[in-house]
Amino acid sequence: MGPAVTPSLDGDAAVDHGAPPAHGIGLARHRGPVRRAGRRIAVVAGALVIAAGAVAATAATPLVVDPIDPSGATMPTSDGTGWDRVFSEDFADGSSRGGFEADYSDRFSVYHGFADTAGTGRYQASVLSAHDGLLDMRLRTTKGGTPLAGGIVPLVDGQWGGQTSGRYSVRMKSDEVDGYGVAMLLWSDENVWEHGEIDFPEGALGAPAYLNVHCLEDPAEKCVHYETSASLADWHTYTIEWTPSRMSFLVDDEVVGTTTENIPTSPMHLVVQAGSNEGLPPRSAAGSLLIDWMTIDVPAAGAEPQASLPSGAVPPARGSWTAGDEDPEAG
Repeated sequence: MGPAVTPSLDGDAAVDHGAPPAHGIGLARHRGPVRRAGRRIAVVAGALVIAAGAVAATAATPLVVDPIDPSGATMPTSDGTGWDRVFSEDFADGSSRGGFEADYSDRFSVYHGFADTAGTGRYQASVLSAHDGLLDMRLRTTKGGTPLAGGIVPLVDGQWGGQTSGRYSVRMKSDEVDGYGVAMLLWSDENVWEHGEIDFPEGALGAPAYLNVHCLEDPAEKCVHYETSASLADWHTYTIEWTPSRMSFLVDDEVVGTTTENIPTSPMHLVVQAGSNEGLPPRSAAGSLLIDWMTIDVPAAGAEPQASLPSGAVPPARGSWTAGDEDPEAG
């Protein structure tokens, strides 16, 4: 395959959506095998729109789901000691492809009309639909050769904007789609990379899920980088717990990483985005990222909830720990 070709993009579209101008002209900021960055987004009249077109080749067989209990785990109604639930969504309302942005406009902002982080694809609202109790991000390439990407930002009380601490859970799985990846991340409300970037999970679709905590002083570097034992091809619940003194990261309620360093202090919002990795995906690549449910909790009034610690291990009082690290108190 020849060199990657960046789609012709209007940088103003990304700026209008609150995305960094570099992304609007197809320039990635991250170094590493999978490049990701969150983007603030607001619904703006006149944003670039591209026709989704027909898929360039036969799509992969969609994942088979149970409309009653799609992922085998019901969305929790209890948010835990010290936490208050401020957002929850289980996608019970069906929405056809192309209609999600309007049907869910009181609950989500949707990326639309600008380059994905790799710079080879474009975010398009038409990749989103809701069916069988699931959000379906259907990734594919148009007849014109543009890889399509999807991104959503939950709206707390219908308003755009993030928090300065919180607990964020998303239950998801994906097809294995060559050339595409996903990141669930916390990203600065002000679009300032030095405010922090937390990616969990992050990885190629259908591949292992990674944890990445970017360094505050040098955000191009990752101060925590860990490959979990979870596969994005399987249903898992991924949780970020963010408190002023510690962040912890859980897969199916088990802590796989925790850190007391590089913790953001500025308002951050949750983003789930899926798009092309480096280079152009194969034109025949097509498949879905599926989300069963997602929740956001914030500290209850007057409460100071603590981030979870791993069972059976003692992480350092200061610093970072990931599953498999030697217990510092072990003989």
